[in-house]
Amino acid sequence: MPLIKCNECEHLILSRIGTICPNCGHTVSYFEGDKNRKKYGKFFAISLIIPFFSFFMILLTSTSFIAFNIAVIIYAILAYISSPFKFKEIFFTTFEKFFFLGIWSLANALLVTMIYNLYNKF
Repeated sequence: MPLIKCNECEHLILSRIGTICPNCGHTVSYFEGDKNRKKYGKFFAISLIIPFFSFFMILLTSTSFIAFNIAVIIYAILAYISSPFKFKEIFFTTFEKFFFLGIWSLANALLVTMIYNLYNKF
């Protein structure tokens, strides 16, 4: 089991979640220790927030053609940033890989359909 330094007193403790430092009593939280855990938390937050943000951004700018085009460009950049292909190393199982890829694909397919329908409106 890998060891990490306690954030409070720099004593070496186990990197498992819930480990309590014998010196100061600090408890290891989920996002301390392993770098993959931090990346996984970041990816999970990004994969939840970006589709909602993109949906509302596209919906609110659909009245102006120029603003709508800018929103579509921003959406494309955000879709690339939140792609599960950029976070391949954090998945532990094949199920996780396909699960997040499926969610990302479904959200982006719905957003692309909405963009297509709004472009036909102009």
